[in-house]
Amino acid sequence: MKKKLLTIAISIAGAFLLPISLTGCHDAEFKERCEDAEHMVYDAYLDKDYNRIIELTDSVEQLGLFSEGKADYWMGYAYDRLMQKRMAELYWKRGLTAVENSTGDEDVRVYAGIAQRLAGLKYLWGEYEAVLKIAQPAIDRLEKLGCDTTSEYTNLLIYAGCCQTRHGISEAATNKNFNRAYDFHLDYIKRHNYATSYRDAIVGVISISYNYIEIHDYEKALIWLDRMAQLIRGYESAKDARKDYAEKQWARYHIYRAITLEGLHRSAEAAECYQNFMKTGMSRTPEGSNLSGTYLGVAGRWQEAADNFKDLNELLKEYKVSYTLEMIQKVMLKKYEANRNAGRLDSAKAISIDIIEHLDSVINISRHADALEQEAVHQKELEMAAEREKNLHTRQAWRLVSLIILIVIMLIYIVLRHRSQARLAKALEHAKESDRMKTAFVQHISHEIRTPLNIITGFAQVVSNPDYDLSDEDRNRIMADISHNTTEITNFVNELLELSESESQSMYQLADEVDVTAICQEAIDASEADNQGRLALSVSSKLPADYRLKSNATAIRKILDRLMSNALKFTTKGSVTIKVKADNKQLQIAVEDTGKGIPKDQQERVFERFYKVDSFVQGIGLGLTVARRSAELLGGTLTIDPDYTTGCRFVITLPVNN
Repeated sequence: MKKKLLTIAISIAGAFLLPISLTGCHDAEFKERCEDAEHMVYDAYLDKDYNRIIELTDSVEQLGLFSEGKADYWMGYAYDRLMQKRMAELYWKRGLTAVENSTGDEDVRVYAGIAQRLAGLKYLWGEYEAVLKIAQPAIDRLEKLGCDTTSEYTNLLIYAGCCQTRHGISEAATNKNFNRAYDFHLDYIKRHNYATSYRDAIVGVISISYNYIEIHDYEKALIWLDRMAQLIRGYESAKDARKDYAEKQWARYHIYRAITLEGLHRSAEAAECYQNFMKTGMSRTPEGSNLSGTYLGVAGRWQEAADNFKDLNELLKEYKVSYTLEMIQKVMLKKYEANRNAGRLDSAKAISIDIIEHLDSVINISRHADALEQEAVHQKELEMAAEREKNLHTRQAWRLVSLIILIVIMLIYIVLRHRSQARLAKALEHAKESDRMKTAFVQHISHEIRTPLNIITGFAQVVSNPDYDLSDEDRNRIMADISHNTTEITNFVNELLELSESESQSMYQLADEVDVTAICQEAIDASEADNQGRLALSVSSKLPADYRLKSNATAIRKILDRLMSNALKFTTKGSVTIKVKADNKQLQIAVEDTGKGIPKDQQERVFERFYKVDSFVQGIGLGLTVARRSAELLGGTLTIDPDYTTGCRFVITLPVNN
């Protein structure tokens, strides 16, 4: 009852206040009410009461005390903190549209805040191209308006620079953005020598440093880590500095520097930094333990890495960290790799089984959560559409001064309503199709995982049952089958993650001088383990001995590995040959086999996600999809030669940079 009365009161108040809101906050009394509303929302922000922020913002917007842009900023911020990221994206996108053409001081501040938040959200999701589409126009606009001295502007520079490094955009442009952000921080510290000024600068430099570590540009990472150390010392000298914050940043500095120095093969210095890190409290947290594992892996200290991840498992339980796809990718797979490289095969097997046991439930939980959030977003879109219609109708009611104007406005309203319904129908159809695809995806993955999972579970029960008297030969065969099927499931996960990563990129970095003949031979040699002498594997190259291609060696090798795996899977006798040739425009790598081939009407479909010519052959149908996408990110193509009839012939075509 109270809620209903409040809604009625707000509606009545909104009707009376609408003419005032149209003239702005020039009236002194109305201006005071705007400020009071802002104080209430800010108090809820300080209390971290995000649900109250949503309630207050919705009410004051209806009363006309908040502009649409400001209301959308706070609504997006509250939903972001409540971990409803899609809802936050919806409000921030709407808010950005509302203020992107305004030049008023408040709207420009709102625009900068929303652009920074939305760019940060997209960066978290790895949508680097989308970040640049938001950040770069915002940077240009803020510079044009002379509003380039704010922390929001500085953060946009850093986001843009980080994304430019991922897309291989010119080093000069990247350095310009990073150095401009750093100079701004130094200038701001000179004018405001407080701990908070140093903290903002430290956070920015951490982002830049870790970005370079992630892309393995250790030389530049070292430069920014030196700047980080200078800022931490400056922070410690500030009167309002906190000792615990400084200690945490020193810990992060030591472990980042250890990883960087090890990447530069300066192992002795790296080990010293690592020891300094291990003396800190942060080393005993899940984040610190995970960073320790990263360093130990880079250093090749696998025994210690395996021990470290054992301790990390206890920390995750202590901090009540649940299984997610991100946790499996960033922690459990690293833990599996550490134990495998350390020779702890029993532990590696146990970890892989643990991954398998949780993977299915994690996928289902993720799908359920995503479906709920998508439904909430869809519902909110409908509410926004209804609210827009209501506001439009209200504004029209105030402006109806004659019958002629009423008729004209009603005609416009009918047209807009028709278009809105058409867009709504299209959106509903898209949502249904999206849900169908998600359902098919989960069903497909679940089916492919259950087969090796059942094998592993069955054999595990046999091995662990004392009533079974197994010979050494049978036991070794069973362990080999368990290991093989564990690897298959791990490959499923890796292919899914690699497909997701490739779809968020627009181009690979093409900075390697690739010895194409040698990398083809490496792919042949790596395939010998699966081949076991069944087929004749060879490389036929027409390239000069000193031929080099400006490209990405890792990506080319992954494409070849997938094509070789496909050839070995479908070829029972004969040979598999990699043939290489080039002219002054393009390089061509062909993988030929003498297998059963692919019918012409299905040769293009095999590149579709999850499509399999033979549904009884193991695999999830993503290998060729990822391979073609990788070829496109190299600026080339991957096709099947329809004229080759003695098996199958895949052709990789890559551009030659003269």
